[in-house]
Amino acid sequence: MKVVRKFDNSISANICKGVLEENGVPAFVLGENLVWSTGAVNTDLISIEVVVDDENYDKAVEILKSEPIE
Repeated sequence: MKVVRKFDNSISANICKGVLEENGVPAFVLGENLVWSTGAVNTDLISIEVVVDDENYDKAVEILKSEPIE
């Protein structure tokens, strides 16, 4: 698994995941539950990552270049 992008909120991370999956790249969001389970208020301390399988990484990067997500 490779990290395609990091976010500071789960909404943007899940939008990114959706864009990738709509384009045929399975993706996963990691870390979104850490904010709640640790009670962290400052999300700068915990990053939320969108990851893909190694073989899909290049395709995912290209998809996200054409569809920027904030």
